[in-house]
Amino acid sequence: MQRMASSRSKSHADRWERGFAALSRFRARRGHCCPSRHHVEGNFNLGSWVSTQRSLKNLLPLERKRRLDAIGFVWNRNHDRWERGFTALLKFKRRERHCRVPVLHSEGNYKLGRWVSVQRGCRRDMSAERKARLNKIAFVWNAASGITGLDEK
Repeated sequence: MQRMASSRSKSHADRWERGFAALSRFRARRGHCCPSRHHVEGNFNLGSWVSTQRSLKNLLPLERKRRLDAIGFVWNRNHDRWERGFTALLKFKRRERHCRVPVLHSEGNYKLGRWVSVQRGCRRDMSAERKARLNKIAFVWNAASGITGLDEK
């Protein structure tokens, strides 16, 4: 019985190491640690492995968390997506000197106009911190009127 548990533990450790190696290769090639959910790296289901690491974050040994952090692992995909949109908006504003992003505008490969539209649509459910960050850069909440700033009511 002891031998079976030891064997199972070793196979879990081996699988984790295979996943980490696959993610490291993916990052070296793509520059990020966010493969799609169904991405397969070699013959390893990397997308599923990444999702599992996120869901087990609070149960992972500290050493594994540190190793993932060291290669830029994204623990919260939604937070990461928002930050990428905000960064693209800042780039747009520095260049254009405003935040009136056309709905079909892309900043590089990033669909910034779509991101801006989504922010306007979910402003009632948005955190105060995100609203404040957008207000600070004169985000245009109403595209038709060009009104910036958001009433916190």
